[in-house]
Amino acid sequence: MTEMVLDQVYIPETLEELPKHWNAGFEKFIQAVGTGQLPPGTTLTQAQLCDLLDLSLTPLRETLVLLEEYGLIEVKQRAGVTILNPELSFVRENYQFRILIEEEALRSFAASVNDDWLKAVRDRHLMLIDCLEREPDNMTNVAAFVALDQFVHSSFVEALNNKSMLATHNRLQQNIRMVRSMQKNAAYVRNLLSAANEHLAIFEQVEKKDHDGAAQSLRRHFEASIYRAVVSY
Repeated sequence: MTEMVLDQVYIPETLEELPKHWNAGFEKFIQAVGTGQLPPGTTLTQAQLCDLLDLSLTPLRETLVLLEEYGLIEVKQRAGVTILNPELSFVRENYQFRILIEEEALRSFAASVNDDWLKAVRDRHLMLIDCLEREPDNMTNVAAFVALDQFVHSSFVEALNNKSMLATHNRLQQNIRMVRSMQKNAAYVRNLLSAANEHLAIFEQVEKKDHDGAAQSLRRHFEASIYRAVVSY
């Protein structure tokens, strides 16, 4: 099995460095939600959405079909497009799918990762934990941790060397990132700190070569993430 070498891996620091959704309009929708331009409950015309998302009408309509399928918008003729809070089933299904992929992927990851990689990623976690505790309102630090979070989980799946699996997993992560963007509240940074410490617990088991323990820590992390998402509703 190929070892994951540190100098072959760059840890992203911004959301812009993360893989993009195959539908450009969906990616722009996530960004507009994250910046507060499209809070849940907002109703706009298709023309207004074209301007806001910088899309022409045809790609916008393709994006609306996708968003409506996910239950993220409601389209009514002559009434416009209303932004909805994602249904709980959407959140649970995305997390459950990720658990199925990542539990197996983590075993391959644990068998191939080296100590230098783990140290670099752990140090980044500790640095961002300190930054978030000192400056919880600094959105640069928040975005940096969201990027780190997605990088860590993608790294698990990359160990499978399965491009189709990785593409599916990236889509699931983008869906979860969008849900988080829609549900930012007073507990948001506290939830990120909890996730960071849960990652550290996974790494501790990986370092011990305890693959079962790492898988159990990963499952506890996802269970906690689902609980945090549900409480946000």
